[in-house]
Amino acid sequence: MSPTLRYWSWNLVMGLIGLPFMISVVSLVAMILFAEAGASQLEWVAGIVTVLLVAVFIYPRASSPDRPQGWVQAWLPVLIGPAYFLLAWLVVFQVEGFAFGDSYRVAAYSHAPFLLLLIGISFVRATMTLPLVLVASLVTTALAFGIGSWRRAKAPLGRLALAVVTAVVLALSGATGGQLAVAKANADQLAIGTVVSQEVDLSQYQPFSSGNRLVSPATRPSLQLNADFPVLDGATAAYPIYAAMGQAIYQPPVGLGQEGLSEFAWQYLSCNNTSGGYQRLIDGEADVFFGAQPSKAQQAAAQQAGRTLKLTPIGREAFVIFVSQDNPVSNLSSDQVRAIYTRQLTNWKQVGGTDEPIIAFQRPQNSGSQTIMEAKVMQGRPMAAPLKEENAAGMGDILSSVADYRNSPGAIGYSFRWYATVMNAKAGLKLLSIDGVAPSVENIRNGSYPFTVEVHAVTAGTTNSNVPKLIDWVRSAEGQALIEQVGYVGLG
Repeated sequence: MSPTLRYWSWNLVMGLIGLPFMISVVSLVAMILFAEAGASQLEWVAGIVTVLLVAVFIYPRASSPDRPQGWVQAWLPVLIGPAYFLLAWLVVFQVEGFAFGDSYRVAAYSHAPFLLLLIGISFVRATMTLPLVLVASLVTTALAFGIGSWRRAKAPLGRLALAVVTAVVLALSGATGGQLAVAKANADQLAIGTVVSQEVDLSQYQPFSSGNRLVSPATRPSLQLNADFPVLDGATAAYPIYAAMGQAIYQPPVGLGQEGLSEFAWQYLSCNNTSGGYQRLIDGEADVFFGAQPSKAQQAAAQQAGRTLKLTPIGREAFVIFVSQDNPVSNLSSDQVRAIYTRQLTNWKQVGGTDEPIIAFQRPQNSGSQTIMEAKVMQGRPMAAPLKEENAAGMGDILSSVADYRNSPGAIGYSFRWYATVMNAKAGLKLLSIDGVAPSVENIRNGSYPFTVEVHAVTAGTTNSNVPKLIDWVRSAEGQALIEQVGYVGLG
């Protein structure tokens, strides 16, 4: 093997495998020891370990007898490893929306030699460790090799080499610092305001339970079922509709008792939210899904399962955009909403409000509100990455989840009108007019509100003979009266 090839091989192996593995092992041990001693800021422990290890291994390479004379051939094999890992982190962290939990799951593949360190990060919850280690590795590599060349090499590297290497190091390190600043700003934003969770206690809507909040039809429904009960599931916001239908139409076997009635309701009238409900429909575990239209992913899953989703409108609802009552803005145009969620507009003063950053909250993928937001409001325009927060879910795990709405002055979010104002009503929210039209019942009924949507009964090839009867009933005058009684808007 020629000296140049030997030089390249050694440096590439060390830069891409050897040093990262040693950094991971020593950093993990050091972080655990310091954590047991009660120390904090464990990221810096790993950073110091990285600086020492890289300096010890890289400094002698500058005067290696195998080192080529040309600065490109001398620098490249030394810098490729640390530069790759830092560049890969920049891409992963950007794509994953500056969320450490999501990024670390991807980094387990893109940064495999650092796997032990990633495991250690999960246990000690020092989330910023990896980017700090990667920056320290690249900077130390450049400094150690540069100083070694200046002091010991027979052919010191020239000004051009130093200028190029310095520019690369500063660019990658600066970009990493910028990402971390954005991540911190997002975390600081999420610390402001009262959390308005999308979760709601569904037990108060459980059919056949005493004192539940379900509405009852004024007269006994003409449709009564005492066998072959269709299994219904759906979105949380639609649960009060189909649960009230089931309570009025289904006739459970006599003598079940309260526990038996609860099991009956769970079997035939359960609520697994939009994503879970659609999955049960596609898997053949539910006969009818009630809620918003399926997402593209849910449509693809149905197609892959050989099922055709049939959507039947049963009512109308407004998809609403809301802000804090303290926000002076009361109206946005459809284009302004889209611009906010593509981050073309980032401050409320740009839409007539105060000088306050816009904190745009989203909902998780495949939820009903996110599907409508993407289809009805964004109309196919890609949304910016959602705000996320890091959650420690047990020992050894850091999870990133889409952040719940915080009702702070700069916040904006979205949901369905009835859900946001009745089922999960929170004080301090203000529904915005869109294009000058308020999301009132009258404007939903006449269709003038721009984000008026339909509530659907969705089937996927069920063979239950009572399903068509149930859907026909909910679209009949009796069923539409129940829809209106719940608080939604009927089709007529």
